[in-house]
Amino acid sequence: MPGGHECEVFSSRENEAAESCHSYENCEKNPGHENFISAQDFKDNYLPRLQSDEQRERFRSRIDQTVRLRVNCTSQDRPDDDAMAEDRGTRKMRVGTGCVGHVEEPQYSEPCECLNCHGKVARKQWRFSVMTAQHVVYNTEEAKTTQIDFFYDDDSCKSDGRMKSVRGVEVTESSPDEDWCLVECVTCDEDLGERIEKLDWRYGLNDELTYQVLSPLGLLSSGDKDCHPVLIVSHPHGQPKKITVGIVKHKDRENRRLDYNTPTCPGSSGAAVFVYDRSSWLLPVHSGTENKHRLNVFQRWSRKLRGHKTEQEQINYGYQW
Repeated sequence: MPGGHECEVFSSRENEAAESCHSYENCEKNPGHENFISAQDFKDNYLPRLQSDEQRERFRSRIDQTVRLRVNCTSQDRPDDDAMAEDRGTRKMRVGTGCVGHVEEPQYSEPCECLNCHGKVARKQWRFSVMTAQHVVYNTEEAKTTQIDFFYDDDSCKSDGRMKSVRGVEVTESSPDEDWCLVECVTCDEDLGERIEKLDWRYGLNDELTYQVLSPLGLLSSGDKDCHPVLIVSHPHGQPKKITVGIVKHKDRENRRLDYNTPTCPGSSGAAVFVYDRSSWLLPVHSGTENKHRLNVFQRWSRKLRGHKTEQEQINYGYQW
């Protein structure tokens, strides 16, 4: 597969926070992360500008259905040409992003496979799927070691109990060629179950999320007026979720691949790519990047020596599932 995948590998759980911060602060792909808006900032300062309650709710659902994945093993079953092949059989943790998909009706008095129940009968439970990239979660062996974090919008979410976590159960569907998979999960946390049940599950975007909405928020330039907007919510470097906006650069219908310039970083792999295309509904899964430097090697070295940022043309891509 062309380009480079974008999940981030950490050496141990103990060092996760320090390594995540270090990789974020020293990121070479997006130095300074100027085009990344924090989820909490977006909710507090961007959503109130929208005139429609429906617009605000749909944006809020985009944010809340985005989750962070922490995968704690790499399966021996990965092939030799896999991006994670050298880590097979290890317990190195890597982080990626996912998006909650289908949520089933709650079940009553059934054995529960959540983190706390371990097969005990739960009064009430919800089963749901999380869509992500297959290079993040390869198979059921890896899914069972995957912790999925909800509502990690800022660091305070960890201390005040707003962040919720569940464990993956199994991989139910996957596509190696298009780099996506579905991880089935379960929870008997009534607060979490009821909250994800109420999310707006209309994946396809409509005119509410086109230029007329994004431009007044300052997220699209006047030159993008006739382009298809692309919105991504992800956990770059395993950090609290961020929102980025760009436009479609190329669409390959035969291979179901979409190219876009929406900024992403390691840790963004598996994020849903929300795009409105007047000719078709799309929900690709972010897979990787193909960067093209605008400057030659000497110019990049000279700018870095003087403390200037290296300019890149980001061509990121994902595959429709």
